[in-house]
Amino acid sequence: MQDYSIHDGEGVRTTIFLAGCGLRCQWCANPESWTQHKKLAYHAHKCKGCHTCRSVCPEGLDPASEGFDIARCTFCGDCVAACPEKALQLACEAMDADAVLDQIRRDEIFFRHSGGGVTFSGGEPFVQHQFLRRLMAGCEKLGVSVWVESCGFFKWDQCSDLMAGIDHIFFDIKHMDSETHRKFTGLGNETILENAKRICAAGVPMTVRIPLITEVNLDGRNLTATARFMQEHLPGSLIELLPYHELGKAKYSAFRMQDDFHAFTTPTAAQIEAAYSIFEHHSIGRYQ
Repeated sequence: MQDYSIHDGEGVRTTIFLAGCGLRCQWCANPESWTQHKKLAYHAHKCKGCHTCRSVCPEGLDPASEGFDIARCTFCGDCVAACPEKALQLACEAMDADAVLDQIRRDEIFFRHSGGGVTFSGGEPFVQHQFLRRLMAGCEKLGVSVWVESCGFFKWDQCSDLMAGIDHIFFDIKHMDSETHRKFTGLGNETILENAKRICAAGVPMTVRIPLITEVNLDGRNLTATARFMQEHLPGSLIELLPYHELGKAKYSAFRMQDDFHAFTTPTAAQIEAAYSIFEHHSIGRYQ
């Protein structure tokens, strides 16, 4: 959970990250959210080499060593609690719905004064549709606005009833060509594009987000195809272009996922404006 978020919707928001995602985007900033099981992060730059973690581990493991056997780790959290430098961190910990809603209640004052609310993100939040359903019902009782960030890859028949409770959705369209989409995310885009049309038809206000990456989707042909798709199938939707960044790079090392990291090129300001002009030409407004 991330309190006081100002980049995930209107006003001050609490962003709740739900783990689990079917895509494996090569630029993902939250790779720890791909699966739902617990994970242990080791931040080497904080470690002073005291080996307190090893002394408290019930399995006798040393999370700070290169030979750390993650398969033997029970994710009990003893090493995290004992580390004096805060070099260890558990991720994807289970929380029950009541605990999450208690935190939302504590943040309500910020929502009331800013027009904010809760944004469910991930991972792909619709993967945990049953848990999401409970959280959204709780938000409705509290009168808290609900926004969602989605990669679009989920089963519509499991989630269609949730659309009525969503005030706005940020929906990723990463590439219009299915094979290119598969190359960079591991899956084609057919389900994603179909879900986009269904969400729009359900009346949910939508902002299409494109993670803008020079080597992947910056070309005019792809952006024009996206704009035409939006114009034809997603009337009234807005566009937001998110230039590639490497803010999540350190996570790949911390979670021992270095082999999954891929470096790309960030578009220039001029390239971003040129991309926006394609959507403006098709009468598609920017998300502000």
